[in-house]
Amino acid sequence: MKVWNWMNEHMYLTVFVLALITDFWANWYSYAIVHDWIVLQAFLGMALPFLNLPGILFFIDKKDMKVRLKLCALSALAMSLGSTLMLLMIRAGIGVGKEI
Repeated sequence: MKVWNWMNEHMYLTVFVLALITDFWANWYSYAIVHDWIVLQAFLGMALPFLNLPGILFFIDKKDMKVRLKLCALSALAMSLGSTLMLLMIRAGIGVGKEI
């Protein structure tokens, strides 16, 4: 419960960081499917819903529209950064398989 209490106290930071990680991992999941990395695919597919859970719960719990809009804006910013980081990682050759 200590972790959940901390996340509640730092709701916006929690949503931003988890949205960034979730979007990065979701893009990596798509990359893993294309390259047939089954173990990575399974791990990412299992972890993604749990990373999304706090943001979803915050959104449902907060009834003030301004708070919900802030949560959406933070998520959108984090997701654009997550996608960009994934593309930069692939461009740099990190996490890319090698052909034999």
